[in-house]
Amino acid sequence: MTHAQTHVGLHQVPGNLVRVLRRHAEERPDHTAFAHLADGLSGHPSLTYAKLDRRARAIAGCLQDMGFAGQRVLLVYPPGLDFITAFLGCLYAGCVAVPTSPPHRHRLADRFQAIAADTGSRVALSTASAVAQFQVMTEVEKSDEAPASSRILWLATDGIPDVLAEHWNEPAIASDALAMLQYTSGSTSRPKGVVLSHANLMANICAIHQAFGLRDEDSAVFWLPMYHDMGLVGGVLVPAFARVPVVFISPAAALQNPITWLAAISKYRATISGGPNFAYDLCVRKITGEQRATLDLSSWALAFVGAEPVDPGTLERFAAAFAPCGFDPGAFYPTYGLSEATLMVSGPRRGSGATVGVFHDTALTKGHVEPVPDSVRAKPDSAVVKSDQAREARRLVGCGSSVGAVRVAIVDLHTHAEAAPDRVGEIWVAGASVSQGYWHKPDQTRSTFQAYLNDVGEGPFLRTGDLGFMREGQLYVTGRLDDLIIVRGLNRHPQDIEATARGSHPLLEDGYGAAFVADDQGQRRLILVQEATRKGEDFAPVLDAVRGAVLDEHGLALDVIVLVRCGTIPKTSSGKIQRHACRAAFLAGELKALAEYRGLPVESTAPGTAARPGAEDAGASLAPSAPPSSQVAALAAVRQHARALAGAALPDLAPETPLTALGLDSLQRLELASVLEKTFGGRLPDTVFSQAQTLGDLARAVQKHLIDAPRPAVPTGEVPPEHYDFAQFPEYAELKRQERLLWVVAGDNPYFRVDQGGAGSAACIEQRQIVNFSVYDYVGLAHDPEVAAAAKAAIDRYGTSAGASRLVAGEKQVHRDLEQALAAFLGTPAAVVFVSGHATNVTTIGHLLGPSDLILHDVLAHNSIIQGAALSGATRRAFAHNDWQALDALLSDERHSYRRVLVAIEGVYSMDGDFPELPRFVELKKKHKTLLLVDEAHSLGTMGATGRGIGEHWGVERADVDLWMGTLSKSLASCGGYIAGSTELIEYLKYTAPGFVYSVGMSPPNAAAALAALTVLQREPQRVVRLRELSALFLKLVREHGLNTGSAGGTPVVPVIIGSSVKNLRLARALFERGINVHPILPPAVAEHSARLRFFITTHHSQEQIRATVRATVDELARL
Repeated sequence: MTHAQTHVGLHQVPGNLVRVLRRHAEERPDHTAFAHLADGLSGHPSLTYAKLDRRARAIAGCLQDMGFAGQRVLLVYPPGLDFITAFLGCLYAGCVAVPTSPPHRHRLADRFQAIAADTGSRVALSTASAVAQFQVMTEVEKSDEAPASSRILWLATDGIPDVLAEHWNEPAIASDALAMLQYTSGSTSRPKGVVLSHANLMANICAIHQAFGLRDEDSAVFWLPMYHDMGLVGGVLVPAFARVPVVFISPAAALQNPITWLAAISKYRATISGGPNFAYDLCVRKITGEQRATLDLSSWALAFVGAEPVDPGTLERFAAAFAPCGFDPGAFYPTYGLSEATLMVSGPRRGSGATVGVFHDTALTKGHVEPVPDSVRAKPDSAVVKSDQAREARRLVGCGSSVGAVRVAIVDLHTHAEAAPDRVGEIWVAGASVSQGYWHKPDQTRSTFQAYLNDVGEGPFLRTGDLGFMREGQLYVTGRLDDLIIVRGLNRHPQDIEATARGSHPLLEDGYGAAFVADDQGQRRLILVQEATRKGEDFAPVLDAVRGAVLDEHGLALDVIVLVRCGTIPKTSSGKIQRHACRAAFLAGELKALAEYRGLPVESTAPGTAARPGAEDAGASLAPSAPPSSQVAALAAVRQHARALAGAALPDLAPETPLTALGLDSLQRLELASVLEKTFGGRLPDTVFSQAQTLGDLARAVQKHLIDAPRPAVPTGEVPPEHYDFAQFPEYAELKRQERLLWVVAGDNPYFRVDQGGAGSAACIEQRQIVNFSVYDYVGLAHDPEVAAAAKAAIDRYGTSAGASRLVAGEKQVHRDLEQALAAFLGTPAAVVFVSGHATNVTTIGHLLGPSDLILHDVLAHNSIIQGAALSGATRRAFAHNDWQALDALLSDERHSYRRVLVAIEGVYSMDGDFPELPRFVELKKKHKTLLLVDEAHSLGTMGATGRGIGEHWGVERADVDLWMGTLSKSLASCGGYIAGSTELIEYLKYTAPGFVYSVGMSPPNAAAALAALTVLQREPQRVVRLRELSALFLKLVREHGLNTGSAGGTPVVPVIIGSSVKNLRLARALFERGINVHPILPPAVAEHSARLRFFITTHHSQEQIRATVRATVDELARL
């Protein structure tokens, strides 16, 4: 887009923002510039250009009257419009604005003190309520040697009258005059203030204006903190310059409930919005299908992504999740920038979307750029995959070309000359947007801002410290030179984290540490490897000290802490820590740990689940004036949800327990607030966590604002149709959106295709013969003549139905024969059969457990287990997939808080084809005295020498598992489910389980078919052997072609993970056209980044069919 096409003529732009805004106030006085949604949903104080100008002049007049013109002024504001008027007031007064985050916690207080000392500021601006809090905090922290902040004059700008606007004298502002100091989000102890002049601001604002192609019809929604460079320059200054109206929501509202962000875009028809990569990931993970059904994102034309590395998988998952809402992937706008260049350095053309390049990772680490051929595809949910040539490939998102007059050079690290086009180098930047340097840091300014190209002498350049390359006009960023850690858009220097850890406990004082970030299944995890002295110590207090210190000092929750012997961490000959080598050793599993902490992926308690007062200390005193039940409920809820979010064993939580002991980072604290709000149906003030110091403080806030607060009046009037007319249910609307997406993407709906009949691996679907990989007739008994004959004979003898519940008149001899045969086959005293496999788990778990109990299940457990747990009313927690150690930690912490505890796992996981180490789970069952359920739906007939399942595979004693659950619809060629176990268990279920007592008995032909199938399976164990051979062949072939099969373990369930719903659907359709029926597995059954085709192998498949299917899959995937 040319300058003439944009709605602000750049060729006649005034020399500074003050003149720009003065002109806007004269030309468009009543046009809204900014609005703020106080609670993220409703109520929006706003500023017109006339009011914005008047408030800025009033604040400026006050500062000038007090003699602060030309001084550095700290801006310390909570979210809201007051920050904008104060920042502009500083510019109007000729002051230097210094934005910083409010110092409401220890870490931020230290940072605030450091910035105050570095700038020498004498005045700080904020709101009246915030000033009162800060002054109290300052008084508490005062010592004999008063910190710099205690000598600062606090000025509440919301108390400055408009009449002071008449006192304002417009200063003469030179283009090179200092406008602001932007402190980077790096080191707390040594903050660096980026010096930005008025010319820097105007140059970058104009560059962004042009790069974004801003138009008259544009409007924006922003939630990023205004003290952050992206929130300030991108969210305030550029829109103010370009006359783009902006609706702001608070960062807490957007992160706590991401739907708030997208709902604002939908409601206000915003065309521009965005944030760091993690914000898009939060939307995918946190926004429900019902919430998505309320969104219309078709207006969103520019979705910028920046401030941290951009993950291509995140963008693809977001695009797929919100395509039914009208989101256009072409809106994605990946950017590269840094505060040292004011904000933006590069970006693509508006509407072009994200460009993803695939490159050989090994070559990149050596400084070479080698694109991967189109035939070698990376899986969409990951940055690194294996190709069929056993070479690593890495997917990178291009960040467009340089904006405005910015010059980007890729520079050789050794020669400091421009690197060849196919080489990785350091990214150097030059242009009018580049800062003058760091405030009062001449040495760092010289090394960072005054670089010259050795071969031609061009310069000066800004050395960004980032590594990257240019290809086809796009800038690709590959990493950092100095190992800077970027977490949720904030920069953290690893040496600061390491220093904090080393000082957290005496056993660590003599050791070195290495902090780094590593990708783990699409998630960026923060890891610390730390040397410790004295092997054999109890390191639990050490791990707790490290975790708490880093959280308190830096606001970061460590995902993994590994303690190693002194001398373990690799160092250079000069003694520098080799973090990359340490990271490689960690990922390769080569570190010999003395002790280790790993956060567990534990599900939060369901929003509607009430806390269990019986599990907590009912004697805790919260607020003497409140009823005891209110006190108990508040503390119990805080304890329960805090434990769930912490994802690790926590000590006993008393009211006096410091909140820092919970180990929750800033985002997890927001999640805790959100789940507490949903539990009690209210809203907590944004300042709760800034004011609360202990668990009791938080519980008192819950009690005050959520439990004892007056409830809003019950609304009256007509009940909306979406509350009673099913056709207008939001859930149904979401289903129809998904159906439309299927047709748009794949050209048809792959579900509910009609099978006209066929035997073995063949089926007749849509009038064509198909090789079927979508049925789980594992051992080929569904069309066995003996099985069919038994079913027919049962009809002749008993009829087609049991006719009644078995408890009264529906008991048939064939039922007893089947149950006795199952018990004998499995080696248990007894068994009972149900009419449905799903209902077997639901009614059994829902009946045996209750509100005083705990159910712990694998995170990938089948829906029937989840539904059974929900029915029971028990507390439900998930542990990491197949991770018995994670389960042990949970049980160690939780077992004695509950009556019964059930551990539920599966014999073979139906989405992944892997299986657990059953003996380990048996050991834990005995150690912690729990019940153990093993769901053998997919392991009966497929595992063990004779098909007796995972128990036979591992050789465990049958009595060591309390509930052997299985289905009759897979290997046993029928329909229904069973529970096998002790005589007492089965008797109790037969007389009391609702799904058995209040249901008709299994139909006689189904029971007879399952009994005959079991008889054939026992007589012909070679079926199991053949199934295993075919499964191994399929798995071997797909892996040889570089396809991602996840954790598949050689069972007849083999996933081929595509990582994109769109590609998954298209691949399934292409295979169907080639005569292969395999179904796509999409969200919510699996996460978007795990979308897959799921192949079921049966004994009816031939080796040639398997080979042909693998070839076809590889061919069609390459064409996508």
